[in-house]
Amino acid sequence: MSQTTVQRSGVPGGKWWLPVLLVLIIAAIVGGAYAATHRGSSHKATPTPTATSAPPTATGTPVPTATAVKGAAPPTATPKPSPTAAATSTPAATPTPTLTTGTISLPPDSQLQTIQQGANSGNTSYTYYLNPFQVVQRNLPRYGFTTVTIVSPTPQPSPTPYTGNSGLPEVQITVQYQGKRYLIVLDQPKQQGAKGIWEIVRIKPL
Repeated sequence: MSQTTVQRSGVPGGKWWLPVLLVLIIAAIVGGAYAATHRGSSHKATPTPTATSAPPTATGTPVPTATAVKGAAPPTATPKPSPTAAATSTPAATPTPTLTTGTISLPPDSQLQTIQQGANSGNTSYTYYLNPFQVVQRNLPRYGFTTVTIVSPTPQPSPTPYTGNSGLPEVQITVQYQGKRYLIVLDQPKQQGAKGIWEIVRIKPL
């Protein structure tokens, strides 16, 4: 009986290629993982450099510093004027007011009429014009006489009017101002008698 040898078809070498194929697959997996790991780390390790601006440098002129000089005297402060010195300075003398003497012009007729009507109606702003003494005391400051003392007539009754050169009733009152005497002449330019107002018409030094 003859022996017939049957040869199996397939890969030559039998089953030895299975381990080799397994090793190749494992090696490929390990190599792929290694390559992926190193590729990621290489990207992280080398970050893209970013441009940074350099801090600006000061270009202003440097402020000079004071240098102490050995042996130099320290600066002295300028003395300020004492406030008491200015306070105790002699004040300027008050100028003496200029006195008006001679003939005194009467106010305009419209103003005289207003004064006379005010006195007739009892307006206290004008009733003092009915008394020649009060007119002297209150109106003489208009002509530079600040405070006067009536010398005559004394005691002070109502002065007796007389007819002056203007044909109007007049009275005379003597006053003293700063050691000198002056004659004050008044007349009644609007009404005559007890209801007439008085106005200064002349100031005469005595």
